[in-house]
Amino acid sequence: MVVLYTLVSNVFSNAFHIYQAEIFPTSVRATATGIAYSFSRFMRGLMPFLLLPILKQYGSTVMFTVVAIAMGLIMLDIGLLRPRTTGRSLEEINENRFHPSDSNISM
Repeated sequence: MVVLYTLVSNVFSNAFHIYQAEIFPTSVRATATGIAYSFSRFMRGLMPFLLLPILKQYGSTVMFTVVAIAMGLIMLDIGLLRPRTTGRSLEEINENRFHPSDSNISM
């Protein structure tokens, strides 16, 4: 179970970092990606405080089940609510998100 979790976690993490670069417009990409990454590091720091009581009281199977459910929910959230990016340029993806006058780039 631990090996499967590690494998899925590594694949998911790499895919998510690549995907982040596609969904944010250039003008806010570094800030938005940094905030998302910082939030993920913060949550990873909280995990022991949330999961160790579950491990102690219910055992490893329940704890890994909780982790698997959380990962599944995140994957569903991204899979269902994400903007579709396949075969589209960054300009197409982000054209309706920000009004051109909001950026410092003249067209």
